[in-house]
Amino acid sequence: MKKLALAAILAGTTTLGVAGFAAAERHGGHGKGHMMEKLDTNGDGQISRAEVDALKAERFSRADANGDGGLTMDEMEAFREAERERRMEERKQRRFERRDANGDGVISADEFDSRGDRMFDRVDANEDGIITEDEMKAMKKKHGKRGGHHHRGGPDSDSTEQ
Repeated sequence: MKKLALAAILAGTTTLGVAGFAAAERHGGHGKGHMMEKLDTNGDGQISRAEVDALKAERFSRADANGDGGLTMDEMEAFREAERERRMEERKQRRFERRDANGDGVISADEFDSRGDRMFDRVDANEDGIITEDEMKAMKKKHGKRGGHHHRGGPDSDSTEQ
């Protein structure tokens, strides 16, 4: 009974995972075509049932730490945590790569705070190199009381994640 329940949970999780790829695709996800890239393993431009089934089997195999063909609650929790950490590392890598504009693997001082330049340029409506109180008020009115600072990822987030 427990194995049946866990299998149902995993199947639901995998189904939600595929739906999650679709949602990420609609909302920009990790770039256009990410869902196709992730699921279209043979590169034919189509996602077949066999490709989805292979993904589910691969995920189940990674979750089944002891290889016994069944998942315990501990295995499910460990798998979920490992997936969360993997996604977090991928996001960190993408943020780094966005800031490393020249792709040299090092973030220079200019690359480090380039989002401040972009923000300054957006607020400086008349492009005179000075932000006036009126320009600040206009920006706040346009973006609400918080002034357009809708960062999700905390102090290390990039402005592209607004």
